[in-house]
Amino acid sequence: MTPAGQWKQRLEQTPGLRDYLEPVARKWARGAALPKRMTLGDEPQDPAVRAALDRLFGGVSFSKGKVVATLPGALRNEEQLSALATELGIERATPKANTAPASILRLRLTHPHLDRIHDWLADAPEIERLLARDPGKETLLLKLMETAIFLLREEQPTTLSKLGAMFFNDSKILRSGTPRKLLGGIMNARLGTEDTPGNREIALQQFGVIDNPATTTVTLFAPLELIRDGQPDRWIVERFIAGEPVTLNSYNLEGVEAISLRTGHESVITSENAAPFYELVAERPKAILIYTGGYPNAAVCRLLRLLGEAGASCRHWGDTDPDGYLIAALIDRYIDTTLYRCTIDDVMRHKEHLKPLDSANSTRGRRILKTQPRFKFRQELQLTLDTNQWLEQERWLPESRHVRAHDRERGRVGRG
Repeated sequence: MTPAGQWKQRLEQTPGLRDYLEPVARKWARGAALPKRMTLGDEPQDPAVRAALDRLFGGVSFSKGKVVATLPGALRNEEQLSALATELGIERATPKANTAPASILRLRLTHPHLDRIHDWLADAPEIERLLARDPGKETLLLKLMETAIFLLREEQPTTLSKLGAMFFNDSKILRSGTPRKLLGGIMNARLGTEDTPGNREIALQQFGVIDNPATTTVTLFAPLELIRDGQPDRWIVERFIAGEPVTLNSYNLEGVEAISLRTGHESVITSENAAPFYELVAERPKAILIYTGGYPNAAVCRLLRLLGEAGASCRHWGDTDPDGYLIAALIDRYIDTTLYRCTIDDVMRHKEHLKPLDSANSTRGRRILKTQPRFKFRQELQLTLDTNQWLEQERWLPESRHVRAHDRERGRVGRG
């Protein structure tokens, strides 16, 4: 069947699809670059329309009552798009010459290793809108790229105020609004993760950006010494001996050149969530314990980098949903990381305690595997997607407690 026939058939079978396909066709007809993901309209109430959207887009997600979809190959092919526009009665505008500023295009030549960032700049609708409204904003983009390149090379945490003063002569410009969003988008493109407002903020943290050095903290339990000016700072060891975790802020980590590891504590265990972290503190394994607080902030990343440079390795304990494995992969950027208590064997052992994976997280997980072919925890994430279930970190049980819990459950079923 021809593309025109396919679209005609789809729209006859599900007329409600028209409203969700028109934004794609109109954008193509204007000659605008199609983004990887688009918001297509209000969440449909008709189950037939929802099912048709899922089939066409390979699954959609819903955000604040809107349908958000990744555009499949069928909606990136010129022949398919032309046929769709014709079926919808949309005429294509006369193609415009490439209006991208020459200086932006030159960035690909001067920084060829930043392909992901260049692709994002070329496709991001907000970049197109920004330049269409005010071509003078080209200077803003160039300065944002200079800022991004600095962050890629800089290992010390920094603030948005300092970056604004350095590159824009304005300490407030990056604290909020469009410049902050765009810088987050650029850094997120470098990571290769899904382009969402939340991920943009996470990306800024991953590259050492902090809003407030006093409130950007890391909590740990370990007998380690921070080395400044060649001198060891031993107070963390003293707190460890007293059985107390400590919390460091970014100021505490300023000027730290290295970390001295104690014999028997050369490995790290990171915990995504707080309650399991304090369980580990009570267990006192021979390891450096670090609470990441979900996605690791700049202080956590700084400490992990120093530990990696000191020769430590890491085991990460977290949820087995897409975010949990993505957190583990981000930690692996700073220190060689394997999984702890959230491996495939752990998941299989806790079958009775798994939680269902919702459609939005399923879509998110599949997108991670599609966009990151070398994702380190691919097999584990694939299991989560195949079973459509995940293990919450707090539901993990040691072998003995797991057996007792299983026996109690069987007893209740038998009595019933």
